[in-house]
Amino acid sequence: MRTIKLKPPKLSSSLLGCGMAVGLCVTGMPAALADEGRLLATGGATQIEGSAGGGIVPWALISGYGTEDEVGGTAFLTNVDVPHYNLVSGGAAVGLYDRVELSYARQRLGLDNTVLSGLGLNTSPAIRQDIFGVKVKLLGDAIFSQDTLMPQVSVGMQYKRNLDFDFIPKTLGARSADGTDFYVAATKLFLGGLDGRNVLLNGTIRMTKANQMGLLGFGGPGNNTYQAEFEGSAGVFLDRANTWMIGAEYRQNPDNGLGAPLGVSLHQSAYKDAYVAYIPNKRFALVAAYANLGSLPATTQPGANSSNNSGMYLSGQFSF
Repeated sequence: MRTIKLKPPKLSSSLLGCGMAVGLCVTGMPAALADEGRLLATGGATQIEGSAGGGIVPWALISGYGTEDEVGGTAFLTNVDVPHYNLVSGGAAVGLYDRVELSYARQRLGLDNTVLSGLGLNTSPAIRQDIFGVKVKLLGDAIFSQDTLMPQVSVGMQYKRNLDFDFIPKTLGARSADGTDFYVAATKLFLGGLDGRNVLLNGTIRMTKANQMGLLGFGGPGNNTYQAEFEGSAGVFLDRANTWMIGAEYRQNPDNGLGAPLGVSLHQSAYKDAYVAYIPNKRFALVAAYANLGSLPATTQPGANSSNNSGMYLSGQFSF
């Protein structure tokens, strides 16, 4: 299959500004198929908000396998199933010249009747959210060598729009239906770093006001300002072909005092997961994880205890 080469454009404010108009229409230019070039797994998986990364944390990597003179991208579908909640997320991302990433994701959070009982509701509708993202590689290289000690460093933003704000988030005390997260991520892949196996490390700092990634709105009675939160990922490739990877992730979240209008405390704690990724080629990746979404309420009744929401995470990704 022939790889189409394109001359990379100079980055400009107009290019970065199109991040808020993400869509597959940007691939009206020929897309590179990238059979050669970047190593397997250096496009990452797709995290639950649509950016290249792990399951819950964005990495500094640019989506797809396009090199500095190619265009690549991904499409993904993720399902997370924990007690009382089911989250489905799907979307696509385009990587431009291994420099800029544009992404879109639609999230749908289903809640059971137990969670809704304190609101006087007897149905189980869903909360939907659109996420438009842009990420720009600033400096460094993801592959460790004597000449490239600096990790790959990228900055990104995710504009989130809650489509069902008046249904539950506003009732719980959220201040806004939309918000923007800003983050900086650093990623390094150490070839032969652990007993001859490749090791990937990532650290991300996110500025955010989001409640449960924005699914419960932004801000709250206890806080309506940006807070800096840490996110981290670590993974080890089990084979030299980089087809199997195991690892873990951690993601802090702000606590905005949600639930105060109902007399309950919906404390937002950290997300965690332990995952295994299967990446047989540059076209397909599958990630399975045991995820813990922290202490989420099993009911919104005043005085009720929170439940520990752990369950399965499954995500499939196609790349071009």
